[in-house]
Amino acid sequence: MKTVTRARMLEIIRGTKGATFATITTNTDPKLKKTGNPYKEVRKVSTMNICLGFDYENAVNNQRSREDQEMDFIATHRGWGVKVDPQTVEHKGNTYLSAKVEKCYDTKYICGGMELQKENLREFLPKKYSTAQGVEKAVIYRNFKIDNVVSITMHGETFQLF
Repeated sequence: MKTVTRARMLEIIRGTKGATFATITTNTDPKLKKTGNPYKEVRKVSTMNICLGFDYENAVNNQRSREDQEMDFIATHRGWGVKVDPQTVEHKGNTYLSAKVEKCYDTKYICGGMELQKENLREFLPKKYSTAQGVEKAVIYRNFKIDNVVSITMHGETFQLF
């Protein structure tokens, strides 16, 4: 495992051409509802397989084709941030990795060093939004703030970020 700065990891990612599969671990604030919530300072740690440098519109249209639907999906204009390249978005001084989530391997909610069961948090978790993709199997598109990325495995190497 190599330890690299986030700036160096961005150089590696931006130097990659085309769609690239990676495994990423993030540590984020799950934005729990405050009212009645006894849990403070919860962190969500997730490990997932992603595809960087993909084309969202093409991915949705390909899924529509697999489901025998017209390939007429047109993505709406990005509501925030500026797309720098196929892999990254800049917004208010922060850099985000744009990725298609292929599979989520593990998600843990941690509070005070203890793992919480998702069932105990369910009523405080934010609601998921539906998509206008018109597909049964949604294309999951996420933007990961680089500051929340703990590690990335790509090109056969694992990088620990600091």
